[in-house]
Amino acid sequence: MKKRALLRGGAKGVVSIGALAVIFVLTVFAPWFAPVDPYSQSLKDILVPPLSPYGGDGGISLLGTDQLGRDVLSRLLYGGRLSLWISIVAVAVSGVIGSAIGIAAGYFGGKADALLMRLADIQMSIPSMLLAIVMVAVLGSGLKNIVIVLAVTGWVTFARVVRSQVLSLKEMEYVEAARAMGVPHVTVMRRHILPNTLFTIATQAALQMSHMILLAAALSFLGLGIEVSTPTWGGMVNDGKSYIDSAWWLSTLPGLAIAFVILSINLFGDWLRDRAEDR
Repeated sequence: MKKRALLRGGAKGVVSIGALAVIFVLTVFAPWFAPVDPYSQSLKDILVPPLSPYGGDGGISLLGTDQLGRDVLSRLLYGGRLSLWISIVAVAVSGVIGSAIGIAAGYFGGKADALLMRLADIQMSIPSMLLAIVMVAVLGSGLKNIVIVLAVTGWVTFARVVRSQVLSLKEMEYVEAARAMGVPHVTVMRRHILPNTLFTIATQAALQMSHMILLAAALSFLGLGIEVSTPTWGGMVNDGKSYIDSAWWLSTLPGLAIAFVILSINLFGDWLRDRAEDR
């Protein structure tokens, strides 16, 4: 039974890692795979269906064109690269901040722990989407501001998960021995606490990636994210909602791309979590 569970977990890891590798290659190297410039417009090729000829030179549009004659496949690839970049940077920033807060709160305890966790509770009481909309309204749109907004909305999860693990780690004999020997608190946290939380942090980062991608897409859908002319998955869904009856591919394909990426990331996060439980 244990062997079968291990095989299932291994299959989940292989599938998710393989899917993420394909997504990473296609999006990061989008200029190599995109058939045309994603900003190029052609009024004679408006709303060309997938797998149909366009351009007047016998070429085939694999995923069709939009209402301005722009190639959907090219915009999907460039939009995916931007989505992954935003989510990776946002997760990295929120992970560093949240993990540092979680380690400090769990290690020192007392009033510092109570204050930091109450701040986390206050933020968790506010829906992430509402908080993001308010922050974008205050800071304004733009790539840098979107990363800041996503990082601020994501630190709480890291802080609470890491804190819960630190509460047990700080009671370990080697930690108590280091403290009894007069080792500075910063050194104890850096050498003995942080290394034992890295796997948990990595697992949480994988799970947060999907949340960041979905939140960034939602902001773009509402017109609160990146500039409208920049290809984004959320913006593409928004552009196609008015043509859902006559040009289903405009909203459906970017929506499927978002769902596929989130599913792959969640499978990878579940695999990491299973590995953490087996340790």
